[in-house]
Formats: sequence, structure tokens, C-alpha cells
Amino acid sequence: MSELRPVVLYGASGSTGRLVAEYLREYSIPFVAAGRNKARIQEVMDKVPGIETADYEIAEVDGSVESLTRLFEGRSVVCNVVGPFLRYAAPVVEAAIRAGCHYLDTAGEQTHILRLLDEWGPRFAEAGRVASSAMSIQYALHDIAARICLETPGVDSLELGSYANAIPTVGSTQSIFDVMRAEAHYLEDGRLKKYDRVTRQDLVVPGSGYVVTGLNWGGTAMPVFFRDDRRVRNCRMFVAMRNEDIYKRVIDLERLFKVSLQWLPEETLYPVLDKMASGMTPGSPPRENRQIHRSIDWCTARGNTATARVVIHSSTGYQMTGLMQAYAASRLLGSTHHGTGFRSPAELLGHRELMGALESYGFARITEESVA
Repeated sequence: MSELRPVVLYGASGSTGRLVAEYLREYSIPFVAAGRNKARIQEVMDKVPGIETADYEIAEVDGSVESLTRLFEGRSVVCNVVGPFLRYAAPVVEAAIRAGCHYLDTAGEQTHILRLLDEWGPRFAEAGRVASSAMSIQYALHDIAARICLETPGVDSLELGSYANAIPTVGSTQSIFDVMRAEAHYLEDGRLKKYDRVTRQDLVVPGSGYVVTGLNWGGTAMPVFFRDDRRVRNCRMFVAMRNEDIYKRVIDLERLFKVSLQWLPEETLYPVLDKMASGMTPGSPPRENRQIHRSIDWCTARGNTATARVVIHSSTGYQMTGLMQAYAASRLLGSTHHGTGFRSPAELLGHRELMGALESYGFARITEESVA
């Protein structure tokens, strides 16, 4: 391995970047904390618990392909946490390809993930490298649940749900608003089909009896993950938030976008969307509390005569995201991952193994039911 620190954490000055740095330290992985503002990065790194024992450096880059390529050269893994990914991911991915690095991100935007699969994935495969998206609370947990369900012979249709009590970061909220502008798809009979609009569905939360309102959330990553998997004919997912104001604002935004905003050029539209996003969530949310910020995620799989269900109870989703990024980087550095090119989180690391990493920190627990 090169003497250069092998991992670049791009977006280290954000809330998610701080948590990824925390778990890179836990895994004793030397890293570069990179971003546009060196002083801001240092301010954030100083708040990472135990950072004085971490092996890291700080790098300031302008975000161009050229500056990022220079930073990435000679390194092994890029952890990209700069969202919204529909706006900002392209130069980071391109630089990772040019420098010969593995690429990880925390994206949930379906359009970005489709591009990573179809356009960039083959280039990573040709170079013997990996590109993996949604290595985060959304949608790695659901990827795990779905693949455990697929261990039951005869199932071919996946219905997934999520119910979370969380405080989204500004970047996450910006991403939610950005996907209103993009096409959203579900998987039906082995083909991606487009939703006509933001779609609502009542969800029964497992184990609680609660009926909550879920949205298709830009289609989610899951139909993309299973588009080319011949075991899966149908796949849809809906997401509900305990803070119902979030889904109501998404519905209102869709109406506003169709009536007024879709005609605006991007340089005018993005400031409007960002102002709305910043009004919904604090700039830097407080650290999550295990007693409060809990989630229930599930997958129900059906076939002609077989069913399976997996439920995952978890807490502190952003901290899980930090852990998953660091765990994935560790596996990539050790060449103990599965395959090259585009890989979903559970494909890349093994669904049981990734779940084991979360369980080892007490973040999540699964319940399985199957009838073959």
C-alpha cells in the first residue's frame, strides 16, 4: 500500500462527514478529511470524539475533476458524503475513476444511482474497482432485509417499508427536494416503470399496529438494486417519517414545482429549493439519541406459494451511516469485498456480514419469518 493515507473522506465538514471520520478512527484507518474550506474542516474534526488518536490530514480542494483527481491519486477508497448527489457527485465519481480508486457514497437519489449503475459502473469494473451507492441508513438496511428474504426459495416480489424518527440534515432535505425534479421508478415484471407523481401509501408498521402515511421517496434505491436480478420480478418501497410535516411539505412542494418552479432555470431554482430545505431542518442537527431516534425497516417477499418477512429495529441512523462507510472502506482496503463495478452495499459486503457489523455496535437487530 502507498505511504499516502489510503482513504479520502470528501465532505468532511458536514454532519455525516464528522460521523464517518469518527468510525474511520474506530477502525484505525488513516484518512484525508477533504472539502472546500480547510478551516471549517478543522473545526469539525476537532469535535470528533477521540480525534487526537486518529491518523488523518486535512486537504482543501475546489471540487473540480482536476483538483479531486490530484488528491485521489495514489489512494485506494473515496468516501463521498457531499450531497445533493444529483448536483455534486459527477466530478467526484469521474475523479475516482481517473485515479483508480474505489468509490462509496451515501446517496439515496434514484437517478444518481441509475447513472452510477449504467454509465460509471462498467468503467469501474474495467479498472477492477468498485462503485457502491447508498452505503447509509437509506438504503443499506433495506438491501440487507431484501436479500435475507431472497434466501427463501420461490419468492420473487419485494415490498419494502421504513418508519423513522430522525432529524434530516440540510443536505438530506435538499436531496429530498431535488428528487422532485427527477423521474422515479418502481420495478414491475422485471422492468422499471415510472411513477406519474409523488405516490402515497398507508403502511402498517410491524409490531406496533400503527398505520402511517408513506411516500415513494423518489422511487428509492431498491428497484435499481434489483433491476437486473433475475430472482426479482417486482419491487417497490415507501418511506414514512414520524415527523409528518416532512411528507406534507414534499406533497406541497410537488404541487408548487408543477405550477410555478419547473419553468425556472437551475441557477434560479436551486436557491429557492435550498431556502425551503434550510427552513425545515437545522444546519447541523444535534447528535442523535438512541432513546429517541429509532427506526423500523422491513421487507415482505412473496411468491406463488412462499412468503418471507424481515424486520430490522435500529437506532441512530446517521451514526450507522458513519459505521457502514468505515466498515466498507476497511473491507475494500483488505480486498475482502465481493466483485467489481457497481455493487449495492449488501452485494459488496455480504448481507449477513454487513448486518453483523451493525449488530456488533448494538445499532440494529433483525427478526425473520418465512413460510416456504
